[in-house]
Amino acid sequence: MLRQPKLTKHLLFILACSCFLSCNNKDKNGVTTYLGGQIINPKMDYVLLSHEDKRLDTIALNTSGAFDFQCENLQTNLYIIKHGELQYIFIEPGDSIMFRLNTVGFDESLAFSGRGAEKNNFLMNLFLQNEEEDKRLKELYKLNPTAFEKEIAHTKKRLLTDLDEFIISEKPSEAFIHIALANINYNYYSRKELYLSSKKRANNNNKIKYPENFFTYRDSLDLNDNTLKNYYTYHQFINRYLDNLAYQGHTKKEPTFNKISYWHQTQKLRLIESLITNKQLHDNLLHNTVKRYLVHADDSQKEHDLVALFKNLDHNEAHQKEVERYAYNTSKINAGELIPNLALITVNNVITSLQKINDSKTVFFFWDTKSVKHYKEIHVRISDLKTKYPEYAFVGINTGTDFSAWNQTVISSGYNQANEYQLKNSTAAKNALFINSANKAMIVDKGGIILEGNSNLFNQNFESLLLGYLNKK
Repeated sequence: MLRQPKLTKHLLFILACSCFLSCNNKDKNGVTTYLGGQIINPKMDYVLLSHEDKRLDTIALNTSGAFDFQCENLQTNLYIIKHGELQYIFIEPGDSIMFRLNTVGFDESLAFSGRGAEKNNFLMNLFLQNEEEDKRLKELYKLNPTAFEKEIAHTKKRLLTDLDEFIISEKPSEAFIHIALANINYNYYSRKELYLSSKKRANNNNKIKYPENFFTYRDSLDLNDNTLKNYYTYHQFINRYLDNLAYQGHTKKEPTFNKISYWHQTQKLRLIESLITNKQLHDNLLHNTVKRYLVHADDSQKEHDLVALFKNLDHNEAHQKEVERYAYNTSKINAGELIPNLALITVNNVITSLQKINDSKTVFFFWDTKSVKHYKEIHVRISDLKTKYPEYAFVGINTGTDFSAWNQTVISSGYNQANEYQLKNSTAAKNALFINSANKAMIVDKGGIILEGNSNLFNQNFESLLLGYLNKK
């Protein structure tokens, strides 16, 4: 099972086609499509079936964790199966896909079988190969442009060869080929945009001479592909491309490349308005861009101004309401604000509060027993930070609602019980603290004053923040 995209490296694949998934309208062919599977170590007794933001069904698990679903009107599209985490599956009419996964180590356990499985296995393999390539990027950024291009082009060529062989052997539909080809190409383009961004952040872009053909793919880009409008890899590329264009437009205002600054986000919103004509893609990009800014913003006036600009460009009522809610919630955790005094539960089932446990500079981090791989990874990260920065208290806060499961996990994992708590009212607390990411961290001063309201534990500059606040008088 896959995590939400952070947004993030654990997303195996997100596929989208132009047809809409609906179980209310008769498919012209009347072809029955099946979807089923088994969840090992289930976290709940059901799975949710949805398409994009529309929930289609709630499917019960039997006593062995198995489920099945059939539909006679399923069109080529994307199924989203949710069981704590997300799994995206490309399905065409007449497919009969089964998958099995273990919620403990789901990445490694996921396996497809049945009619249509070969398509998803191929796409999963694409993801895994791209994920391995992405692990090399930090080192590849050190290369000159020509050497960098040679490395990533080699990967692209190998994946295209794999796709050609798959097409010959399996004869997939044009819809599938379009998705698979987009996966390969846009990952390749994204790496080039990331390379450019990395040089801008290093403030040495002016010293670099790029080969004439380094950015030629930009000349033939389709930024309004309706088939790909909900495809994660496509979205990811467009965001990175627009980030680089936006920086070019305001270098005099802000000579340092900063993707979350007010000036950058303003420029980016205007680029989306001028370049993206597909309404759904246009609105989603605007919506996600302003939300990203609000998450990191700490200037009330600039927040107000950017929201006003957004409202002039995106007239989606649901988007506007969500952005207003974002703006309100994020304003409560800006730097300089007092951390909300939320109720917490100790491992010994004693009620305390957030402000009571804040008696030194503190890093609050968040986790949930349902995400096994994540909470193990985040505690490894915390263990490393504790060693490097003993001046801070590192306090884990469980966002789930199952006290017994959380209590047992803390004890059995050997975590420091004195620094582990559970939210008493998870829903209210998530809103008050704006817990929008699994890797969210808050840095708080001894008096409960917020220093950083929305950092990422795994961000490359997080340790710089910790050092900075230690040195700050």
